[in-house]
Amino acid sequence: MTDIAREFIRTWLRDAHAMEEQAEQLFTGYAKRMMGYPEVHKKLLLEASYAKDHQEMLSIRLQQLGSSSSIIKDECAKLLAGIQNFFGSSMNDESVKSILALHTFTQMSIGSYQILIAAVLKVDDTETFRVCKAILTQVQVRALWIEDQLSAVTQTLISEISQAPQGDLN
Repeated sequence: MTDIAREFIRTWLRDAHAMEEQAEQLFTGYAKRMMGYPEVHKKLLLEASYAKDHQEMLSIRLQQLGSSSSIIKDECAKLLAGIQNFFGSSMNDESVKSILALHTFTQMSIGSYQILIAAVLKVDDTETFRVCKAILTQVQVRALWIEDQLSAVTQTLISEISQAPQGDLN
């Protein structure tokens, strides 16, 4: 593996670690706001725990490659998640906006791991491939679940507002 390729992979692993820090915060924050959707709430907390596991897997791999996660990237990702959680909470359609934000975030995560996998395949880094493939598989399962929730959460909200007096929506 060339030094430049090795550094790109370490950089992208640090980015992935920060993304998992952000995921943990996002899923935890959105879970708190989705208490009215018990199954969604439970699944979001589970996804937050998966993100924590992913952070550990990535940290170990970074250490094996002679590097570590980036405190600056991790803290910025957590700050961004906090901002996203804060602004999402002020909308009367927050459940729909929340699941849409998680859908978008999860698609970005999939793309990020696909990029990492392409890079490590090119340089025959089988251990990083194994780690990234395991995480990607779990994120893809999350994506399928979220896709189902786009419709389910939207339909639940529409049912609720259809039964509410008009003055309660604003």
